[in-house]
Amino acid sequence: MRRIFSALLCATLVAGCELGGMIKPEPAAKPAAQKPVPPTQEQIVKAFTLLNDKLRVDYERALDERGTRSIPADRASAFAALNAGLIRLGMIVESRDPDVGTLTVAAPAPRPLSADEWRRTIQSDLPMMAAILCPILGPHCTAIKFEPDDYVIAINATVRGTERGGSEISLTTRMREIAPRPGMPRRDYPPPTGVRMALDKIWAAFDEALALQQKDGARKAP
Repeated sequence: MRRIFSALLCATLVAGCELGGMIKPEPAAKPAAQKPVPPTQEQIVKAFTLLNDKLRVDYERALDERGTRSIPADRASAFAALNAGLIRLGMIVESRDPDVGTLTVAAPAPRPLSADEWRRTIQSDLPMMAAILCPILGPHCTAIKFEPDDYVIAINATVRGTERGGSEISLTTRMREIAPRPGMPRRDYPPPTGVRMALDKIWAAFDEALALQQKDGARKAP
């Protein structure tokens, strides 16, 4: 009762006097969080153009390191083994000319990678891609998904004979858009980890098919 009387007396005699913590002030309302401003079309184009340039550089480096092989087998044997190996990886032949030594195969992305290999590719390359996109797109870059939907992976192969009777095989790959996105730069190059992983799988399938071919040939020989 004495504390209540003291409070009333303070309020009556001295305007604005403190009550020694007896009455707690209402907490100040927090300002409403502002939604981040979405990027402009110009920013989106700039960000993905820079990303495509980076992917192109890494793609060309991967081809220099792993895109070409020379083997002692003749061109016909190398071509047949490459054709068999790519089909084994789930690729579909679009055109083939054994006489010229050209072969084009394609399949819905992420082939020749599996779904798990694609996830590992994105986990590996996402920090690099975010470092390019986020400074331009801001917080909205975290909403971008790098999924293989709406893309086809095309692989072009060339098999040439060498002077010593062997073969040289060269591979290139591209991403084809099934449903182009208006206002977005076209993506031609897969993530660099995916390119290296796909090339390794193709060569492994080729080696296996060539070994099987040579084994069958030795078995049929008189």
